[in-house]
Amino acid sequence: SSKKRVCLDVGGTFTDCLVMDASGDLTSFKSATTPSDPSDGLLDTLVKAAAHFQQDIKDFMGDVELLVHGTTLATNTLLTGNGAKTAMITTEGFRDILEIRRGIKPLEVSLFNLFIPPNRPLIPRSRRLCVEERTLYTGEILTPLNEAEVAKAAAKFKKDGVEAVAVCFLHSYANGANERRAAEICKEVAPDLYVTTSHETIPVWREFERFNTTAVGAYVGPAVTRYLTGLESRLKDFGFSGTFLMMLANGLVQRVDQCVDRGVHLLNSGPAAAPAGAAYLGDLIGKKDIVAVDMGGTSFEVCLIHDGEILTTTESWVGDQRIAIKMIDLETAGAGGGSIASVDSLGLLKVGPESAAADPGPACYGKGKDPTVTDADLVLGYIPDDYFLGGEMKLDVGHAEKSMTSISKTMGVNKVKTAQAIFDSINATMADEITANSTKRGHDIRDFVLVAGGGGGPIHAGFLAEHLDI
Repeated sequence: SSKKRVCLDVGGTFTDCLVMDASGDLTSFKSATTPSDPSDGLLDTLVKAAAHFQQDIKDFMGDVELLVHGTTLATNTLLTGNGAKTAMITTEGFRDILEIRRGIKPLEVSLFNLFIPPNRPLIPRSRRLCVEERTLYTGEILTPLNEAEVAKAAAKFKKDGVEAVAVCFLHSYANGANERRAAEICKEVAPDLYVTTSHETIPVWREFERFNTTAVGAYVGPAVTRYLTGLESRLKDFGFSGTFLMMLANGLVQRVDQCVDRGVHLLNSGPAAAPAGAAYLGDLIGKKDIVAVDMGGTSFEVCLIHDGEILTTTESWVGDQRIAIKMIDLETAGAGGGSIASVDSLGLLKVGPESAAADPGPACYGKGKDPTVTDADLVLGYIPDDYFLGGEMKLDVGHAEKSMTSISKTMGVNKVKTAQAIFDSINATMADEITANSTKRGHDIRDFVLVAGGGGGPIHAGFLAEHLDI
């Protein structure tokens, strides 16, 4: 049997699978993402791949020596607010760090806007409990951990149906002993709790950054763990016995058992792979300054590669949450193939950030009603209606045109002009995102080469390059 390597990417709309066989040939497969349980869509693509190689799924998986997986699960869990019921144990007197958060105002809001409610932490105050302990910045323990208080807190969490706990003590980066002991006690009292500690998440000074990153990790942790452990056992049932690696926020990979306790590192796991591919392609043509864009069905990611280096940051915000781990410096906008077009209260055309995603999907897939970017691409003839998803899926031009009726009436133009307006609008949105991204980092976008990926990237790339003069 020939050895194979497989890469899997679960996006918001489609799940992609890339197989490299023993001779080095690459074949790609695609199936719809299944939002209720993403591993279903993932296994669908593997079944397709096996059929292509004329193998039974068990034989095919038995040949796979390496499987690398990127997923949007952690990011989507955070952005949609579907995370676990989370609690926090912290040093006496520091329970409000998450709320005070260095006095940072919301990024998009004017200082004069009195109607914006204050930031709401992921963990409400009633579930942030204090215990007696103090570690100094030298690593010396001034006040030993009050173990009875930790046990009492853990028992309360268990009774209240808490799923995840973030243990965040002062100066634990210098000495994590008290955090480790507190985590052990939580596990003893409530074995089902997902427990994560701040010194393992990021061992750096600055309390708010460390505490908040740990809180985010606890919030997305249970969903990530359920998914990964479930997926791992399903793959084993399919006959897989090779190495299973996850794509991380920093563009590196790691074994699943090491990801389970550190869910925060799987934020942006899907998009983090693209810049490495773009850098490799740039290298082939001798270009070191590249702007890598990835336009999927739900979102649009931009990453700069300067002088051959993929830019990273520890200053990320994902939605309203400060994440201080080292991440590939991506900017994300709600602009994808599934982005929905509508007319706002001023009578202006607006495209995105809402997306039709995988369910119901764009109108031309047959289930959706709303006009999306993919529908506009189809009406304009940029996508073939008879050869989509490798010929497996027929697109419905009639549905796509029908979805534009209300907008074309409001705007008083025909369907093709409506589609053109949607197309131009999303291109302008993406071009602005790219310009803002490069200018903010002190670069002139005209010095860069555009590498476009994702299902929608190649359709729009030429128009983006024209917009950007690159």
